Amino acid sequence: MRRDKRSYYRIDVIMPCSYRVLTNEEAEKTPLPDNPDSKYIEEYFMTNLAELDSQINEVISQINLKSSLLASALTAMNSKINFLLQTIDEKQLSRAIPQRLVNLSGGGIAIDIEEPVTITDKIDLLIKPLPEESPILVRCDIVSITPLPEEDSEGYTVALFYQALSEDDRRKLVYFVQSKEIEYAQKKRNADANFRKF
Repeated sequence: MRRDKRSYYRIDVIMPCSYRVLTNEEAEKTPLPDNPDSKYIEEYFMTNLAELDSQINEVISQINLKSSLLASALTAMNSKINFLLQTIDEKQLSRAIPQRLVNLSGGGIAIDIEEPVTITDKIDLLIKPLPEESPILVRCDIVSITPLPEEDSEGYTVALFYQALSEDDRRKLVYFVQSKEIEYAQKKRNADANFRKF
């Protein structure tokens, strides 16, 4: 753990985190509300799923050129998944946010992404640090872009700065970071105590 320039501790932790890369022009056309409620967040997340569904349908149509039987099977599976998603409520939906390793603080975050990005792009993050509270949707500026080592995968580590995080959302993040610090310190004390026994 280390302190960053914004006076927040940073920790590496696995947490629910989804992202969307926007060009600067796209970000200007689609500003996020100051305090997005759970309904807005749910619709935002469903938009992500709709885009993914569109990509899946494109791939299935390409597969259909080679094998109509395989394409039919994939279409049926995709329809079943879409039906199940329509029956999911907001709490269940936020549990579906993928788990991702992040480097987190109350002022910014670093994540690995697979698609190409530029320093002028913006990234919208959907993160859920506290299981019992609603997820956080925040737009971020890109501070730096570092290519991942080739042996790991193609992609980049992007360091992000939250644009306009509400005080309530910042409180959630700081509380989460502090609770993880306490958890890590307790584990270290236990490990040290066990080591001294030998």
